Amino acid sequence: MKLISKYNRVSILATVAVLVAGSICYYFIVRYALIHQLDNALRVEEAEILDFVRTNNRLPAATNYKDQHTSFVATDQGFRRRFRNITVYDPREQDNDAFRQLVFPVTIDRQLYMASVTKSEHETESLVWLIVLITVGVIGLLLVILLFTSRFLFRNTWISFHNTLQAIRQFNLSSKKYAGAGPTDIDEFRDLDSAVQLMTGKIVKDYETLKTFADNASHEMHTPLAVINSKLDLLIQGQNLDEVQVKQLQDIYDGVRRLTKLNQSLLLLSKIENNQFTAVKPVDLKELIGEKLSQLEDITRSGQLEVKTEMKAVSVPMNEYLAEIMVNNLLSNAIRHNRIPGSISLLLRREGLVISNTGPALDFDSREIFERFRKGDHSEGNGLGLAIVKQICDTYGFRVSYAFANDLHNFTVDF
Repeated sequence: MKLISKYNRVSILATVAVLVAGSICYYFIVRYALIHQLDNALRVEEAEILDFVRTNNRLPAATNYKDQHTSFVATDQGFRRRFRNITVYDPREQDNDAFRQLVFPVTIDRQLYMASVTKSEHETESLVWLIVLITVGVIGLLLVILLFTSRFLFRNTWISFHNTLQAIRQFNLSSKKYAGAGPTDIDEFRDLDSAVQLMTGKIVKDYETLKTFADNASHEMHTPLAVINSKLDLLIQGQNLDEVQVKQLQDIYDGVRRLTKLNQSLLLLSKIENNQFTAVKPVDLKELIGEKLSQLEDITRSGQLEVKTEMKAVSVPMNEYLAEIMVNNLLSNAIRHNRIPGSISLLLRREGLVISNTGPALDFDSREIFERFRKGDHSEGNGLGLAIVKQICDTYGFRVSYAFANDLHNFTVDF
């Protein structure tokens, strides 16, 4: 849920709750005030009746108007003066009407009378409902204004925030530039943009430092490794070496060769993670896999590996060099960790690529198979081949997975 939507929801719900609660309280307050005014009118009628009795020593005539009634009933029982609400049936309207009644005692020649003055609450109720309707209308108008304000006017307030998000999405290390959100008069959004600019500046600086280190390390290591290789070639070709020395030199040569490959793989991983392979074009995977199988034909034949393929023409947008690395590492892994004799099958469809190979079951958790150096303990590789495949797939949004079933290792790349 977007922040503005959540803010609008909370704001409107809170406003509605407050207005409804306030309207209920307002209704009872207004009704109380109007009833109090009606009671004052009844008191005036009471005072007029009592004045008439004191002046004339008799009761005034009873009245029975539509909105007001007066009556006098002789009684020999005492009672208290009181206000009360009653309903009276109106034969003309054929309905019960609400009335407010004041009952008070009147004494004439030692005879006690119960006098009652009754006034209709119809006008009071009508006024209350009129006030309620006006209040509801005001509430509705306020909600419409609030919704309009939140939806249209506040939207301009958040433009700077959305510009900052868009600038963050568009930021990449290859451009080394943060576009920024532009000028704004809101302090919080200005501080946010400044913080993001500072953060991206540090990221670019750290990236440059890491890239420079990786390039320098690779370059500096390449020269001594090349010298060691050349010297080992000369030593191995020497005439005065016995079998033990040749074997030791060969072990050193193999170690240097693996170190060279490790250096190249680490540098490749660093470049992939830093998005240095920006050139993208449609790559024909069927043609690429066919070329790699031709290059590896001698190895598969010497390893007594039967290769089965079922491929359709599939083109995916990615860097051509990285596509070659991905296919080469998957095929090399299927060959290296196979058995003699064994088999390799390739299934290429529009949905993805599946490479399966025979071989012994893993001696570690299969969930760690794409981690760096995880296989370095039990294979001739450097433990980075599948990690590089995983990094390439992550770069292009592919999903690579592994499963072992029916004595087959299955690597699946979903495009």
